[in-house]
Amino acid sequence: MDGLGSRWVRFIKQYGPISRNDNMYDEQIRRSARRYEVEPLDFVHPLETELFASVSSDADNARTIILTGTAGDGKSRLCGRLWTELGGDAGEWTANEIYQEIVAQVGGRARTVGIIRDLTALPASGTYGRWVGKPALLEAINRSFFEPDPDNIFVIAANDGQLLDTWRRAADVPLSSEGHALLEARLVDARPASQGEIAFFNLSTVSCATILDLTLDAVIEHPGWQAAYAEAEADGFFSAACPIRRNFEILSSSRFRGRLRQLFELMDLNELHTPIRRVLLLISNMLLGHPDAKDKLMSPADIRPLLRSGKAHAGDIFQNLFGANLSDARRESLEIFEFLNRFGIGDETTNRIDNVLVFGPSDETLRPYYVNLVERAFSAQALDELSALRNDYLERPDATHEGEHPFLASLQAQRRAIFFQIPDDQSEELRLWDLTVFRHAGEFLREVVTPLNNNGRVGRAILGRLVNGLNRIFTGMLVTTDRELLIAAGLSGSAAGLSQILVERISVAPRRHEKVELRSGTLPMLIVEIDSGVEVRLELNLVRYEFLMRVAGGALPGSFSKECHEDILAFKSTILAALARSRPPDESTDLSFRILSLNSAGEPVDDVIEVIRA
Repeated sequence: MDGLGSRWVRFIKQYGPISRNDNMYDEQIRRSARRYEVEPLDFVHPLETELFASVSSDADNARTIILTGTAGDGKSRLCGRLWTELGGDAGEWTANEIYQEIVAQVGGRARTVGIIRDLTALPASGTYGRWVGKPALLEAINRSFFEPDPDNIFVIAANDGQLLDTWRRAADVPLSSEGHALLEARLVDARPASQGEIAFFNLSTVSCATILDLTLDAVIEHPGWQAAYAEAEADGFFSAACPIRRNFEILSSSRFRGRLRQLFELMDLNELHTPIRRVLLLISNMLLGHPDAKDKLMSPADIRPLLRSGKAHAGDIFQNLFGANLSDARRESLEIFEFLNRFGIGDETTNRIDNVLVFGPSDETLRPYYVNLVERAFSAQALDELSALRNDYLERPDATHEGEHPFLASLQAQRRAIFFQIPDDQSEELRLWDLTVFRHAGEFLREVVTPLNNNGRVGRAILGRLVNGLNRIFTGMLVTTDRELLIAAGLSGSAAGLSQILVERISVAPRRHEKVELRSGTLPMLIVEIDSGVEVRLELNLVRYEFLMRVAGGALPGSFSKECHEDILAFKSTILAALARSRPPDESTDLSFRILSLNSAGEPVDDVIEVIRA
């Protein structure tokens, strides 16, 4: 069993959640590719074209380049690609030196380009080209920041947290304070500095969904899979019953990929970043995960014994996606699984879905759903086991296994599979997103994110519900209006639970320089315009959207997210401050208050109370 297909699967295992020295990750992967004689995974990074343009011979100017981001974003890999783009020998790069330099035509003339593949690993002492010691090299880098046409430019790869720390600790190196200010402006404030210039690439700004698309394409389209089909053994590796083959075919399906991509889009919209390295880890675990295998990942040699023992079905992609094959400690140590488990898929459910799972095989009405959602999701081995557990549960529902019937414990895995099996045209009927913590996530993608990304407008009904949710939090009352934004305060300030002192009514529809609308941005942006050119903004991430929609639907503000409740009250305080600046009170008139109350329909009414000066 040493054909290309088998070697490819063993190579893919190297990306999985196994112990390794992360500082040597790229070199270990390259070494594994050579050992298994397979083509390594390859794809064009979204920032690669722009990066190459910044060191081309016809670049407008030559600038030092900063590649930053979190560990695993692909900084070292991009440095290697840049080295060969500049004419460097790929064999020299694999020597894994921290600092390497090359003379290349950049910005119209020859310059020396020094590449630091990992700034934090750069020793304090050593020779770096013509510079002796790290301080001398940092001084040269600082000068390249501020020279209008530098002879020496650098490419520096560093994790975002360590980048500023390096310059902070080099305060005695000439120009380091100016260099720190330049880097801080780009990294923290995302703006050009007052002096100096660099080409700045933050790899963490690339969306998770984009990275998922690129890595999945690279994995699925690799020729190793076709070789695996050709090498299929009748009762072993890549046979029809092989869990690796089954997982690969599910991963390749448009429905599974589409639903997985939605989860990654929602991670972006929840401001959760996962680097390339972790996405590859996830894909490896989805394909090869098994709780009984060595390292919790299957190899080709494991398949025949697993099939014979009847345990092959435990290597299930729907479970592996959430790290169920791993120990609790290992799963919790990997942020990609922690992010995915935040959706609560498998733990959340609806009565209808659970009725399908319990009564679907025997109920004529539910049977078609059971066939499409369950029977097509699981292997024959898994279905036989589920059938036995279900029948035992229906006959003896009180039977316990550590306090719970085993069939009830199996429901989590079945719900996870169903989440990926429900077709898009049945998502409303079967309330797909009720199988997650974020019941309004599908609506957020469909009705808010997609229109804004396509330069469209969000529908009036969606905006109205958001305004209604804001009004209920701003006032602390169950108001029903969605035509106006009610800005109210309490006697104890803007954060009071009950705010009955009406400060202003802001029209949602455009009127006298007032309006409330949603605009596109890195995240959807809720804009409250209170006067010409006076706007207050709230970034609408997934959690805030879910929170406001639940409150609009009748939930108590503190029942879903205390943090979101505080965020919205802070947003109200910002609006109140903007109103105070834009519309200062007329001190010449008598003091008056407008006290809010609700009529029988829940609509706000206000009574004016005047305080006459003596």
